[in-house]
Amino acid sequence: MAIRSRLRLLLLEDTPADAALALAALGKAGFECEAQVADGREAFERLFHAERYDLVIADYNLPGYTGLEALAQVRRADALLPFILLSGALGDERAVDALRAGATDFVLKGNLARLAGVVSRAVEESRARREHLATQQALELSERRYRAIVEDQSELIIRMLPDSTATFVNRAYCRYFGMQQDQVLGRSVLESMTPENREALRANLAHVSPQAPAFERDAPVRDAAGAERWMHWSGRGIFDGRGALAEIQSVGRDVTALRRAMDQLATARERLQRLSRRLLEVQEAERMHLARELHDDIGQGLTALKLNLEALQRGHDGAALAARVQEALETTRHTIERVRQLSLNLRPLQLDDLGLAAALRSHLDRQAALGRFAPHFEMQEVPARLPAEVETACFRVAQEAINNIVRHAKAGNVWLRLSVTGERLALSVRDDGAGFDVEAAQRRAVSGGSLGVVSMEERVALAGGSFQIESAPGQGTVVVASFSVPMEA
Repeated sequence: MAIRSRLRLLLLEDTPADAALALAALGKAGFECEAQVADGREAFERLFHAERYDLVIADYNLPGYTGLEALAQVRRADALLPFILLSGALGDERAVDALRAGATDFVLKGNLARLAGVVSRAVEESRARREHLATQQALELSERRYRAIVEDQSELIIRMLPDSTATFVNRAYCRYFGMQQDQVLGRSVLESMTPENREALRANLAHVSPQAPAFERDAPVRDAAGAERWMHWSGRGIFDGRGALAEIQSVGRDVTALRRAMDQLATARERLQRLSRRLLEVQEAERMHLARELHDDIGQGLTALKLNLEALQRGHDGAALAARVQEALETTRHTIERVRQLSLNLRPLQLDDLGLAAALRSHLDRQAALGRFAPHFEMQEVPARLPAEVETACFRVAQEAINNIVRHAKAGNVWLRLSVTGERLALSVRDDGAGFDVEAAQRRAVSGGSLGVVSMEERVALAGGSFQIESAPGQGTVVVASFSVPMEA
């Protein structure tokens, strides 16, 4: 007969003949037993704790020790070890008590033919129970590990059934929305959503499949404080062995700051496009103005000079000749002055030859005569020469600020201050004129209006500096630009 199974067996039996019959019945059925036989309490407890066994078989009644006492000893150590009682005669009531106490089965000594079947079934059931218990414990451990991981996450994690009923949320989710777990679990997540979010989630869930298990979406939410925020949800379907959707897990991350930055970037791009268009318009207008100045003023002056010289070439009258010469000189002086003004407006020679301070002082004085205001210039510890991009940015900011004062401010005084503190150069232009609404001016610039304030901001930013303007109607204006300027040791 083929070997049916190998068993490590502990047999509690005080009668050697009965022990031999039991082992013989198992051997006849194909079991190969490695048996330890105990004839009483002391031997049983010693052998039981010394080794591991696949099965315990115990006589129901021994002198000074019973099978139920041995059963209690075994069950305290191992709840799944098969334990079979043998008895010469066991009534129904005792049999029920034994099974309730944890015995696997019982066999009468007069019917040992049943023993092999009972042992085989008991061993297989024990093995299956141990495997099931090990699987269950592994699942519980995996679930504990999973929960420990997700509970420590700063992201919001929620699991839901296909009908949107929440089955799990982590602590971060509860903290973010100011809710307790029992307020979320067992409820549909759709209940707390706006109609738009509700329809969006339904559409996401409807398209989840084994071929397309994941989805992502951005949704507006309200946090525990009631503030409107933006949440990015990454969802993934969990499918059973048949491919049916069993659950959906979604991970949420607050992207409010990112959304705001993206909105600001889009606004900045739109602003840049408008400014670029406006810049082209301003450049074209400046070219037209320069062309008109050259044609109408300088061109006419040169034409008049040409005519006077031609008349001189033909004339002989001394008085008329002197008048023509005087007129030619006046025309020449005027033309030279206009050329000089145009040149200074395009790029003052003092900036390249004498430096920033001299160019600023000269421009302030010239504009003071045009604007009829009192100029005040102050300079403190400024190096003779600065980086070219800083000098240019400073001059253009001061030029724009002073030009605005002449056009709009009706100021009585203008203060221009240039100073260095540490490695920081500061330019300040202040007036006591009419003032204006700074935010309104910036909005007009973005929408295509005057570029004054925005052009100053852009120039300073391109030179790596910072720009600030303070003004209010009736309170004058202060323009401050500062730049990092490395000082030589």
